[in-house]
Amino acid sequence: MSEDLPKRLFKEDEEPRVTQINNNCRIDYIIRKFQAWLPKELDVVKKDLVFHHIFKLHENGLGYSARVIHSFLCRELVTYLQHELWFVFARRPLRFSLQEFHAVTGFEYDIHISLEEFKEWKYDGGFWSKVLRRKDGTITLFNLWTKDKEAYIAVVMNLDRVRRYPWGVAAYDLLCKSIAKNRSQLKEKTTSYVLDGFSYALQIWAMEAVPKIGKLCGKKLDKGFKDGPRCINWMGAAKDDIYPYISWTGNYDVVKAQSFHRDDDVEDDRIKVLMEMIKKGHDFSEHVWETEENEVISLSLDDESAVNDEASIKEG
Repeated sequence: MSEDLPKRLFKEDEEPRVTQINNNCRIDYIIRKFQAWLPKELDVVKKDLVFHHIFKLHENGLGYSARVIHSFLCRELVTYLQHELWFVFARRPLRFSLQEFHAVTGFEYDIHISLEEFKEWKYDGGFWSKVLRRKDGTITLFNLWTKDKEAYIAVVMNLDRVRRYPWGVAAYDLLCKSIAKNRSQLKEKTTSYVLDGFSYALQIWAMEAVPKIGKLCGKKLDKGFKDGPRCINWMGAAKDDIYPYISWTGNYDVVKAQSFHRDDDVEDDRIKVLMEMIKKGHDFSEHVWETEENEVISLSLDDESAVNDEASIKEG
């Protein structure tokens, strides 16, 4: 049966130890800068329907756990899928796809939206215009997701455009590319690496999928919370449950929504076998996951992914 399933990136209990993760998801730093430079405009943006829950995440004070994120990166399963990541926890498989990313962030995920209308912008003296015109390069909110600040801030010159832009796809893809880029570094037993993208989403997903992790990392604000972005309700629960899939509406209620399908998706027969076993309630608690010995190559790896060593989180 093992040969029909994907293999782990690392053997159990042989995951590499690191001393430092350079985290580019610097919400505290970014908001401090905005509060100093554009406090009135920032108050308006905090209420925006698209980004208010990200600000809420900051206000709730959820700490960034580099240990949790690194632990999951070392538990990855190697697959052929371009737009889907799989991990193992307590020997049980868990998926982190665009569906799960949307459940955590609430960002738009419609990949069929035309991006042509978002290319042009004019200076209007507003919040985003002022940010875009800063030339010192020290701050941009969209370092949460990308270095290409002109392309993304140009979108938010028009609030109607903001609400239609597929931020979820852009943010999820950037995070996946960064994770893919670090696979080879982890294989080489590096002691530090850079993680780009909104990696808070990966942490909150882990807290939701494995409630005991949530209990260790934070506190559940509303036990009956649903139909909203999970990042504003970071959770911990006493039950020792594990949810292989989560969605906007609940845990394990939607396995694979068609609305998250992408035209360039590829298939992996091993994942089909894995999902069928999950469906049948297979007990993975005693399963010994094999390890991928060959060189790991990501089909979607972007070699030009930006690196910023400025922000770091040290783990002792």
